Amino acid sequence: MHVSIVNITIDGLLVNISVSTYIDDWETAYFHFFGDTILMRSQRHINGDWFRSYFEDSFFLSTEKGGDKFEFVRDTAYFEDLRLTLEMHIKLNRKPNSLYIYNSILTDIFPDQTNLLIYSVGGREKGIKFDYHKKEEVLKLR
Repeated sequence: MHVSIVNITIDGLLVNISVSTYIDDWETAYFHFFGDTILMRSQRHINGDWFRSYFEDSFFLSTEKGGDKFEFVRDTAYFEDLRLTLEMHIKLNRKPNSLYIYNSILTDIFPDQTNLLIYSVGGREKGIKFDYHKKEEVLKLR
């Protein structure tokens, strides 16, 4: 089974995001695209063009489907056991009425990939499961 866990916390105009995935899944994805091996336990690879481009295409947020993507500011990327965790944030200009989430992380590589997302806003939490068939969701925030 292949899984990622995304946590999103909305606090006023600040959105904090944490994405946890397995390192070997990224190494398999790299081999799938390039036919070569890579050791992802390196900041050089995490900051590289391939990883950044793939990640930005497979996970993004906006106020509406087809809207401008919010720009993530990466706070840190670290390795713990077999996991890679990315911590990021977004500073909003105003409180949105809705949040469009697109999450297809590694679903093009692993047909059994499950992307679990937990979001917290205003003291409420909700979980959403994304997978090969479900890649997007619109959350009503007000």
